[in-house]
Amino acid sequence: MDLELRHLRTICLLADTGSVTRAAAALSTSQPALTTQLQRIEREVGGALFHRGRSGVRPTELGEFVLVRARAVLLSMDDLLHDITARGASPTTLRVGGVGPLAIELSARLPEIFPNVPVHVRTEYSPKLVTDLVRAGRLDLGTTIDYVDRDLSTDGPLSWAMLAVEPLHVALWAGHPLADKPSVALSDLADCPWALTPPDGTGWPECFYLACQRAGFTPQVPYRLYERSEIRDLIARRRAIAPCQSDFDTGGEVVIRRLEGEPIQLRHLLVWRRDSAVNGSSDDLARLAREVLGRGPRPTGPRTAFTAPRNERAIGAVEG
Repeated sequence: MDLELRHLRTICLLADTGSVTRAAAALSTSQPALTTQLQRIEREVGGALFHRGRSGVRPTELGEFVLVRARAVLLSMDDLLHDITARGASPTTLRVGGVGPLAIELSARLPEIFPNVPVHVRTEYSPKLVTDLVRAGRLDLGTTIDYVDRDLSTDGPLSWAMLAVEPLHVALWAGHPLADKPSVALSDLADCPWALTPPDGTGWPECFYLACQRAGFTPQVPYRLYERSEIRDLIARRRAIAPCQSDFDTGGEVVIRRLEGEPIQLRHLLVWRRDSAVNGSSDDLARLAREVLGRGPRPTGPRTAFTAPRNERAIGAVEG
């Protein structure tokens, strides 16, 4: 069997989703069929590409080696196809993707800016995958997230608009010794077991570990779970605590508390290519996205690496 582009896309999708089940659903195939295909690919490359476990799949050392090169090949091919397409007529649809509900809610209002243009929407778990799809010209517009320590100024042909900065909170069980406080110092949670979601490709969970390091401890992380409902149940059973956004479902048995000093901050971003059809309307798109979020960007604290621009159209816009 010769490796084809579809095989490389399958490997990348498995890495981005962290799950054979989710990757199979995205590919509209069965889990056994995808497992068989992966085994054939691994025979072709001469070794296992992923560790399999109850919590999903994660790349082996060989897998990381192959993934880096597979992404480079796919992006080069996608750039070629994008350049060929760009020579033709203007697109007749707007392709929007993102993580979370913002992409869906924003798409409903895009006719205000692009009347009579059909909108196609897709959502993803991985913010990095959304960005890669925009970079490759597979999406015209992406709503994504990252964390304030990341530099956006080196992302090739992409332009960014910062929509909002949101501090992460901590979810505790209702009877936790610190649950009666309005805010909690991260250092006071040093002895607690944590539950984290898988890596998202844009700085999570690295930013969490960095915040803990700055607070003077290395966290215990016995649980890595994809589903927020599973994390909530784990907290309710007093087995772990978790970093979370303010809209985390508490279910009455879990409480959300602010982290003092906002040591972990998430950015909501809009991303597009500078050579795309939406570039000329980026101001209006960013305004609309902020309205959907229900707030404009707010400055971060003085100890963070990023201060939200109030009047700039975009950040990190460079030619690739």
